[in-house]
Amino acid sequence: MLSNTLSIIGKTIGQQLNNGSDTTAVIDFFRNYKVGMWVYPGVLKRRFSLDIGTVYALFAALEREGVLQSYYEMYCSHCQKSIGTAVLFNQLPDTFECEICHSELPALENSVVIYKVIRDD
Repeated sequence: MLSNTLSIIGKTIGQQLNNGSDTTAVIDFFRNYKVGMWVYPGVLKRRFSLDIGTVYALFAALEREGVLQSYYEMYCSHCQKSIGTAVLFNQLPDTFECEICHSELPALENSVVIYKVIRDD
């Protein structure tokens, strides 16, 4: 990411992470992301030992700043295969079939919110 976007991320992280987390390390984490790349909240949680609620609050703030866009990723809970994404909640189907194991799964219980980088200036 370029300096303008990293500046926005740094400001947002400073506002969201008041618990003494290593702000510089979190900013460096985002440095390697480019427009169109997926960012998974669980990765930030594991890498920096953050509470998942804190990570989602940070990502929601970055979405409001126009850096990220949220998506719903549907995945098979049996074989962990990603099945697809939806931008809006009402775009999730009631159920979907896994193309690997052919299980029919409820979309709501088998989806997570992930984010895509939409700004990199």
